[in-house]
Amino acid sequence: MKRVLFLLLLTPIFLTAQVSINSSHMPINGDTIRYSVAVLDTSVLLNYQNAGANLTWNFDSLVALRQGVSEHKASSQTPYSFFVPNKVGKKIADTLALGPVELYNLYDFSETTSSVYRTTHRGFTLAAFPFPIAQSFQDKDEVYQFPLNFLDRDSSTFKFEFSNALAGAYIINQGYRINQVDAWGTIKTPFGTFSCIRVITDIVSSDSISFSGTNFGLSTHRREYKWLSPQLRIPVLTVSGIVAAGIFVPATVEYRDSVRNVPSIFAPTALFNANPTTYEVNDTVEFNNLSISFKSASYKWNITPNKFQYINNTSATTDSLFVQFTDTGYYDVQLIARNSDGADTLLRKKYIKINEPNSVREIIVNKDFELYPNPLKKGSLAYVKFEDQLAIQAASILDINSKLVENIKLNNKLPLNFVVPNIKSGYYILQLKTEQGIIFKKIMILE
Repeated sequence: MKRVLFLLLLTPIFLTAQVSINSSHMPINGDTIRYSVAVLDTSVLLNYQNAGANLTWNFDSLVALRQGVSEHKASSQTPYSFFVPNKVGKKIADTLALGPVELYNLYDFSETTSSVYRTTHRGFTLAAFPFPIAQSFQDKDEVYQFPLNFLDRDSSTFKFEFSNALAGAYIINQGYRINQVDAWGTIKTPFGTFSCIRVITDIVSSDSISFSGTNFGLSTHRREYKWLSPQLRIPVLTVSGIVAAGIFVPATVEYRDSVRNVPSIFAPTALFNANPTTYEVNDTVEFNNLSISFKSASYKWNITPNKFQYINNTSATTDSLFVQFTDTGYYDVQLIARNSDGADTLLRKKYIKINEPNSVREIIVNKDFELYPNPLKKGSLAYVKFEDQLAIQAASILDINSKLVENIKLNNKLPLNFVVPNIKSGYYILQLKTEQGIIFKKIMILE
């Protein structure tokens, strides 16, 4: 009997109690909560859908790429204090593009009661009407209904409608959300270990926008897997994405975190390309700046070795860039993008190759040709037809960044044809070198 009693006394130590989420676990005025955005690694992709009781989700291998801060402040501390009394505001975006309409300084305002956490108002500024505007939801968006317990399921509708004759703008956002608590247990992240419930949220919405006579509509089905803990006031971790044709495609993962040495989520992403990437001495080379920034950004280009000159009124600090290279060899190209939230650097080593001028210059000629079938199937024959038959000197397949994937052997007997190589399915560029110059065509290769 003593042994049995001892085991019974120990048993509760090894059991995890079910978690319940209520109104006290929601964000409040003054909360400044840091979170990280990470790569969807295999630990997440293989386990995020696990459901049931007393589970353990181990996501502590996540590596932060960007960080943001979720700030919750009294409506009186926002630009919309006149319109929204006694609510908690959260800035959603500096700029949000909805078709023809751009919204600036976008805030959502919420309230928490014993039975619900809901979004009640939305505030923004229109470019054509530069004054703060805030309006209540005609049907408030009930984000969570309390208490939230394992196997709970709830649904609610929402509707936000705005019209302004002076600005010539009409915006309506409406839809419904479904919350389902399908699991509970323990979650591990780089921030720590937490008891939690897991909530799957489906948000189905439609947007209708009209601005200065231009109409725009958009429908979306968004799904979020959220791990909620009474120990934190934002989800421990969220996996989110879009549902298309009934299939959920996870796109992002973010989690509550401490300070990391990574860029802000609103810092720019430096991106650029040149097409093609092989030229001759004194050719004009254009670098396209494809950087992403939600705020006004500045740029700095670095090219090494320093054997080139800027042309077409561009410089090391202009958005895009035109240069002429004065010597042969490989060149490294770097772009630094910077805004008020941080900076990002992209360095492409040996990105540009400069050759000696040929006696007959290779130029891109403005000639089209037929390629059939297109898309192409691996291992099948593809046929090439010119309106004016040209002699083909060489043929190759490039990736979308103009890097050589494979040289192909072209049968010059009419009709011209080649065997589609066994390479990864996707989009490519077919490059044909002719007696008159180089011709390109975008192709798709399938299994």
